[in-house]
Amino acid sequence: MMLLGTRGVEAATKSKKPYKIRNPRYVIDNQNHKEFDARKRWPQCKTIGEVYNEGNALLSWAYATTGVFADRMCIATNGSYNKHLSTEELISCSGIKASANGWVRDGLAWEYFKTHGLVSGGSIYNTNDGCQPSKIPPVCNLPTKINKRTCVDYCYGNDTIKYNHDHVKVRYYYHVKPKDIQKEVQTYGPVTAALNLYDDIFLHKSGVYTLTKNAKYVRLQYVKLIGWGVENGVDYWLLVNSWGNEWGQNGLLKIKRGKYGCAVESFVYAAVPKIK
Repeated sequence: MMLLGTRGVEAATKSKKPYKIRNPRYVIDNQNHKEFDARKRWPQCKTIGEVYNEGNALLSWAYATTGVFADRMCIATNGSYNKHLSTEELISCSGIKASANGWVRDGLAWEYFKTHGLVSGGSIYNTNDGCQPSKIPPVCNLPTKINKRTCVDYCYGNDTIKYNHDHVKVRYYYHVKPKDIQKEVQTYGPVTAALNLYDDIFLHKSGVYTLTKNAKYVRLQYVKLIGWGVENGVDYWLLVNSWGNEWGQNGLLKIKRGKYGCAVESFVYAAVPKIK
């Protein structure tokens, strides 16, 4: 229980969410695949299947958005940019904080990627991978100072990297409507999603997770959506969570699509990387 936060885009009529309105590449592959796994579609991109461990820090929003950003950088450059981005810089420098419910205002992290960008940084604690690798130990009893870290403007991981030249940005970001999720993922890569988290999911280990009748709501959890499929006649989304490889199916979750799927389709975001 210690796990218990421009162009081609327009504002929705009854919402402030930016929606993608032109999808020229969707018509290239006009059919939704019955089964899809972004790891198999873009095997050269090592970050797609990466599983982080947020401990009990309510940082799923940071891991999901940073992970999708890195995935899409790799896909958009055909693998020439194939590295982790710094979750540490996002957490320490953006000023973004999750509420007690785990919620972060829609698009806030993506706006930071657009205006400020991110440097490279490894996903594993206490390494020198990238400019600013993770400083968060993957344990449940995190030190209290974890939320009081100072934003720094230099590379403390691989100090041969130039901080000011290492940043990458997104051109724009957008909300993906439920009917477009499959087209978006199979064409451009993983997306972020947020699901309503119930207490029956903590011990889930295999098969397709479906909300049980007496489950109690806990909070919001952000994940990467990387594919979908059908298992024993049940349609599911394939999600990458941030609770380490020991949880679920090596850190991944199959969750029922549509009704009783914890509203996964309602909070889907993505972005177009800015390629230099």
